[in-house]
Amino acid sequence: MGVQWTKEQQEVIRLRDRNILVSAAAGSGKTAVLVERILSKITDKEHPVDIDRLLIMTFTRAAAGEMKERISAAIEKALCEDPDNEHLQRQTTLLHTAQITTIDGFCAYIIRNYFHLIGLDPGYRTADEGELKLLRGDVVKALLEEYYAKKDEKFQKFVECFATGKSDENLGNLIQKLYEMAMSNPFPQEWLSGCMDDYRIDSLEELRETEWMRMLWDAVKDELQEAKLLVQEARRICSEPDGPYLYDEALSSDLLLIRSLQELAEKRDYNTTAEILMKPSFARLSTKKAADVDEQKKQRVKDLRDEEKGILKELGQRYFQSAEKELLEVIRYIRGPIEMLVELTARFKKQFGEAKREKNILDFTDMEHFALQILMTKEGEEIHMSQAARELSAKYDEVLVDEYQDSNLVQELLTTAVSGWINQKKNIFMVGDVKQSIYRFRLARPELFMEKYKSYSTEEAQEQRIDLHKNFRSREQVLESVNFIFRQIMGEDLGGITYDKDAALYPGASFPEGESEEFVKTEVLLVERDGEELSDVHDYEDAGASGNRREMENQTGQELEALAIAQRIKEIVGKEQIVDKEKKEYRSVEYGDIVILLRTAYGWAETFREVLASQGIPVYCTSRTGYFSATEIVTVLNYLKVCDNPLQDIPLMGVLRSPIVGCTSQELAELRIQYPDGLLYESVSAYAGENEILEKELDPDKVKSELLNSNLRTDEKNSLNIKLRGFLSLLEKVRNMAAYTPVHQLILEVLERTGYGNHAKAMPDGAQRSANLNMLVEKAMEYEKTSYRGLFNFVRYIQKLQQYQVDYGEVNLSGAGESAVQIMTIHKSKGLEFPVVFAAGMGKRFNFRDMNASILIHPDLGIGADAILPEKRIIASSLCKQIIRRELLKESLGEELRVLYVALTRAKEKLILCGTVGDLEQKLTSLSVLRDSKEELLSLGLRMRGKTYWDYVLPSLARHRCMSSLFHEYGIFMNRMNPLYGDPSEFVVTKITAQDLTENEIVEQAEREMKKETLENWNPGRVFDSEIREEIERRFSFIYPYQYLEDLPVKVSVSELKKRSYHSEQDLEETVDYETEEEIQPIVPRFIEEKKEKGYTGALRGTAYHRVMECLDYGHAGSQEEIRSQLREWVDNKKMERKEAESVRVRDIWNFVESSLGQRMKAASEKKLLFREQPFVIARKASELEPEWQCEEDVLVQGIIDAYFIEAEEIVLVDYKTDFVRRGEEQKLIDRYRVQLEDYAQALERMTGRKVKERYIYSFTLGKEILL
Repeated sequence: MGVQWTKEQQEVIRLRDRNILVSAAAGSGKTAVLVERILSKITDKEHPVDIDRLLIMTFTRAAAGEMKERISAAIEKALCEDPDNEHLQRQTTLLHTAQITTIDGFCAYIIRNYFHLIGLDPGYRTADEGELKLLRGDVVKALLEEYYAKKDEKFQKFVECFATGKSDENLGNLIQKLYEMAMSNPFPQEWLSGCMDDYRIDSLEELRETEWMRMLWDAVKDELQEAKLLVQEARRICSEPDGPYLYDEALSSDLLLIRSLQELAEKRDYNTTAEILMKPSFARLSTKKAADVDEQKKQRVKDLRDEEKGILKELGQRYFQSAEKELLEVIRYIRGPIEMLVELTARFKKQFGEAKREKNILDFTDMEHFALQILMTKEGEEIHMSQAARELSAKYDEVLVDEYQDSNLVQELLTTAVSGWINQKKNIFMVGDVKQSIYRFRLARPELFMEKYKSYSTEEAQEQRIDLHKNFRSREQVLESVNFIFRQIMGEDLGGITYDKDAALYPGASFPEGESEEFVKTEVLLVERDGEELSDVHDYEDAGASGNRREMENQTGQELEALAIAQRIKEIVGKEQIVDKEKKEYRSVEYGDIVILLRTAYGWAETFREVLASQGIPVYCTSRTGYFSATEIVTVLNYLKVCDNPLQDIPLMGVLRSPIVGCTSQELAELRIQYPDGLLYESVSAYAGENEILEKELDPDKVKSELLNSNLRTDEKNSLNIKLRGFLSLLEKVRNMAAYTPVHQLILEVLERTGYGNHAKAMPDGAQRSANLNMLVEKAMEYEKTSYRGLFNFVRYIQKLQQYQVDYGEVNLSGAGESAVQIMTIHKSKGLEFPVVFAAGMGKRFNFRDMNASILIHPDLGIGADAILPEKRIIASSLCKQIIRRELLKESLGEELRVLYVALTRAKEKLILCGTVGDLEQKLTSLSVLRDSKEELLSLGLRMRGKTYWDYVLPSLARHRCMSSLFHEYGIFMNRMNPLYGDPSEFVVTKITAQDLTENEIVEQAEREMKKETLENWNPGRVFDSEIREEIERRFSFIYPYQYLEDLPVKVSVSELKKRSYHSEQDLEETVDYETEEEIQPIVPRFIEEKKEKGYTGALRGTAYHRVMECLDYGHAGSQEEIRSQLREWVDNKKMERKEAESVRVRDIWNFVESSLGQRMKAASEKKLLFREQPFVIARKASELEPEWQCEEDVLVQGIIDAYFIEAEEIVLVDYKTDFVRRGEEQKLIDRYRVQLEDYAQALERMTGRKVKERYIYSFTLGKEILL
């Protein structure tokens, strides 16, 4: 049965010759539709298109690979239905060269084909991330050194203003940050120059015309409107029968103040507004007491007024701290440092580019910009397309862009350049979902999507928008919950899009009847604890002791939340039902059906993993974190640091405490007591008596032996001495190796020589640890492909990766996580789906520490900085920076909403929101003000103040009936008349206290202890049921009747049988007995051959002689020189190793060719009746093969027959032997190989149907054939 496409999906597949924007909601099957559109274009009856005339760009390589596979499978399926279709047959070939790729993959394609247009060396390679970090660091350092050397006054002022503490590291970070922002623009130099425009103003008129002044008044109007709504709500409460009516007078005064400020904002009167807001005057609330006033309403009015006053005060503090003229003064102060920052960034761009060209490497940014240079040039405001752009524009019938919401300006321009403009044709097909744009940190520009979303028509047009809002993933209950929350928190002002009926999710998936109505409801788990809300470990507000306290609270909160989730998982698994993906019928929930999604894995995933594991829940983390903190990686990296420079106390201490050396804390204390001064390495050397070691060159094996013996002694001092001596001896050898050994090989040597590689395998999770160490070796190999070399640079390379928080994540073992609860970041989960989703960490504060940086950078507004006057020790607030901060905050909060949307839309059947919350009563009281609000979308002010996901989820639930019992618990009543109270969405809100969790934990622990005690005190002699006892004894006393067959192989080779029959080690080695020496002409000079002769083993000679007999051309073996010539040819053609050829005595081969058997084989060869190296398998009774195997079981014997030839329709079998035998001992060979040759003969007779008339052994030792 074919796929039933919806009307909208059919439009996406069918429509042609226009630009199309597909706004595809989560789970709407956009990839399937995209593939179907491509296939429909390929198989179009009237206008079929070749696959290589479509340009298909996706966001990741994995997505590109998956799409290529889907298209390939679809073409194969179409070919099965129409196998003679030549067009489809051609597509299978063209698919391999088709551009189904990422944006950087397409840029690489452009550069490969047109590199000559920009004079680029085609031998470039793509640089590794770590290599680029190192190179950037080097270039920045050299750049700053260059400017320091100039002693430029302007530069010195810049350093004084923006260097933090005692280091100038911050300056390098600022330059690189501005560089990254510039490079996300199609014309970076132009963008950098534009950053200075707002700082080149000298008059108030110019100031008033700036973009950020316009945005200031927009912000002021928004804030004043928010304050006005709060006052109006407070006045409404005052007007209620039991409201605090005495407060109305003060509130009316506030309202007049706000209205006057709104009028000033309309006039854009900065100075008057500043005068009012610098010291706002508020009337005091009446202190008279009224008997008939509801205390709860009184408090609500106070809270609303405090909120309103807070808004006005913050407006003054942020934007109106000075007069308009003073703003110009601030700009003049900032101008110099900003000009220097722009100049340094432009210089860095140039020098970094030159450094990359010198090493002939490119990064992804280079690829995009080089591709742009190839496709277009800009002169003034005009862009001129190149010949390359014309060719590509004519080539592609359609350009299809997946995940369009994550594009930036450079990618937008590239897409336009290769679209159908050359033929005046609109042919760009874009698909994405702005609500899932979560890569702002990679400088994605979702506003590009929104511009088209607003401008494209939903009717038939040349630029058309199609909305796919049916979700084919989730249950209706999940979608209703998501819609209910996001209708209230996501708007065009925050989130980028109004969450209306066009943006909402509609159910399209079908689930069989029989679900548990309670289970499918969305759950909200509020884990209550004392103290403030959770703070990120990196929160910008943390400082000193307060930071340590917050971190401890944070950790406790995480553990409580993880414990709450663990208990809920135990209640779900095995008890609740979900639909099986394959069978489409209900089954019990398993651990592998559950995922826990986190905003960040750093500081969270490990805590969750430990808590869940302690509760007996199998758990698997799939995040890209934890690699550099894994014990085994830390240990090996510490050892490498010590190898590079042993005078580093911390890495050395790590190595001494690790299993590599195995020192105890007591031993290290003893070491430092005896040698307290100097570096740790000096103490270690002195304690071990290093000079003595280096003279004696201790053997590590001897040291190990001494160490083992030392464990038997009581003299701990001596034991420590041996440990340190062994460590220093091995360290010296490894350090000497480091000078000439590649890093990856050095790591393998360290793992081998220290035994740490095997130790890691024996530790818990040994497979994971071993995989991590293997990955370190692979990363070292990748590092060696870069332009850097040596151990020092590798250690620096790893440190840079850690410094920039580049973490590979622990190796994902194949199959791991399939039967375990998965923990992953929300970003990692994008595009995936799970039956049961826990959206955890809802109480974690957003990480906005960058908002308080000395310089803020915005892609549209440029650079914002405070005026810093070091000589006066003053920091003057810059209005531009405050406006940029507000914009960045809005964009960051919008991104957080989109991340939350991605998290909630991963759930197929069950969604659970979980997080800790501090002071729940106070939070609920503040939420109660919303209960009478009829406006569905929450106010912008409320949404702008969000610091956690709870600050969005809880206000959106405040008017829903699900909060009724929780509000009631705290004496707050809900408004049942509010339209949102009876919304069809279903939520179950549960408050969980720390006491609940610990009580459950104590009960479970007590049960475990009781079971343990019962088992420990079990009386095995007591019989509870005699029949069961007898049955158990019968089963445990069972003896396997075929035990004697356990050593019997199923298959055995002839060589193995031969080895089993040997009676001495001497027999095992085949050799050739040289009784007489003969001068032969060697392939290599004689003086080299003499040295090598001793090294030739019998096994090597045996192999060499068999190889000669396999390859020997009898037609060119008329003399020893011809045979020697064949040997040389085989070596040249790699048919034979040189060492093997050198071990062959040409006279032995010549003797064989001249023998009667050799002549008969030569004759057979000429008639093509000679067969060599013939494999066979034959069944034999085990007892016939080996006397020990006393049974009649069949054993397969496999082997290779050296040679046989057909003579008079019968077979002559030949086997070559190089065994050492003396003359007259021919019978030894016959006895040894009779059975083997009988097997060969039997096998040949069965295979060929001919009789074997003769069986020969040819002994090269004796130089004669022996007839059996």
